[in-house]
Amino acid sequence: MRVEGQSEDWERIIRGMIERARETAPSEPGVYKMPCGECVVDFFITAEGEERWLVAGDGHSYTRESVVVARHGDHPWVRLYSLADAAAEIARLAALNDGDLERVIAGLIESIDDREVESIVRERAGMREVPLADVADRFGIELGDERDLTPDA
Repeated sequence: MRVEGQSEDWERIIRGMIERARETAPSEPGVYKMPCGECVVDFFITAEGEERWLVAGDGHSYTRESVVVARHGDHPWVRLYSLADAAAEIARLAALNDGDLERVIAGLIESIDDREVESIVRERAGMREVPLADVADRFGIELGDERDLTPDA
């Protein structure tokens, strides 16, 4: 039974795992889906220049090291877009369209593909097959040829 030096071996192995996980963690602040494939983290830098990692549904603030150690999995990090990102993009598009925000919004609505919406619905429903019409009915939305996505009053 080898005891002497064994703790150093384990420490070296664990530090190596942490460093490999740390290298793959995002370096640009933003909102990310974590490698577990389920958790979402908001990575930002404070006014003091310190990194903070806030995991949705968890009241603690984490460091890069604690996130990569405790929150791992087989999936790659996926950058998600915040409402601030979406608002900035809409403002940019409006500026390119002579400030016509209504035209930009109408174009975005027209570009929505029912198959894309349906795949998102299935993903959020736990990968069950959920017809788009069933989801629309649940929320009181009429799916007609006009693509009226206005909820029933």
